[in-house]
Amino acid sequence: MRSNALKIAAIGAVGAVAVFVSAAPKPGAAASNEVIALVASNAKGAFTEIIKDFESKHKGVTVKAKYLGGATIGKMVDEQEPADMVLVGSSIIDKDTQLLGTPIPVLRNREVILVPKNNPANIKTIKDIANPGVKLAMGTPGSAVGKLASQVIQNAAATYGFEFVANARKNIVLQAEKGSDVVGAVGGTANAAVAFESDKDDAKYVTIPIEDKFNVVSTYDVAVTKNSKNAAMAKDLVDLVAGPAGQAVLKKFNYMAPK
Repeated sequence: MRSNALKIAAIGAVGAVAVFVSAAPKPGAAASNEVIALVASNAKGAFTEIIKDFESKHKGVTVKAKYLGGATIGKMVDEQEPADMVLVGSSIIDKDTQLLGTPIPVLRNREVILVPKNNPANIKTIKDIANPGVKLAMGTPGSAVGKLASQVIQNAAATYGFEFVANARKNIVLQAEKGSDVVGAVGGTANAAVAFESDKDDAKYVTIPIEDKFNVVSTYDVAVTKNSKNAAMAKDLVDLVAGPAGQAVLKKFNYMAPK
């Protein structure tokens, strides 16, 4: 009897260990004090400031932000890469609704032309980006910044004709997925870029407005990912971006409020 009792006790101990092991966190799981955010690169300045506010209100919590092109963010969400929240164009969000929580619109942006302070190509309107000698920077065809710029050019073709499109494309000397790289080429590789209004910087560039009839307004959303390891904290960050404090920061960085 004593032998059987010892065997039963041993089996119970093994079972307890098994339960303990199965309940233990899996290696590589995100720490509870870290929030991984995938953020459209053009929002880096504003989001960096929002992070400081968030971390000051959540002591011990760190936001790890990755500033990427929209197409890259979409691919990472599709492949369920580790992430807790995203801030990206609604066109990307709309493709991944099954992998994201309810999206919240947080900003709108529109297109402008940025040129160096001395405006060497003498650009005054969208029509001038097709002039000989212009060195144009744009986003890649698959990127949000590239698709929106291309749409603006196509819209202008209704007034300026097909040759305008062909000549503008001949002038492209740099294409990049990240909007920050497109803007960074102005004054170096390029003497003009079709970029976001939020990228304007009066200390570095002259901003050439694009007429409303040609322009495109884009909306950006925030959402918590469904595979988030820290969903509660990610929701707090989403709420901050969408709330009055976050909206005040976005306005300061030249974004339009969401409708």
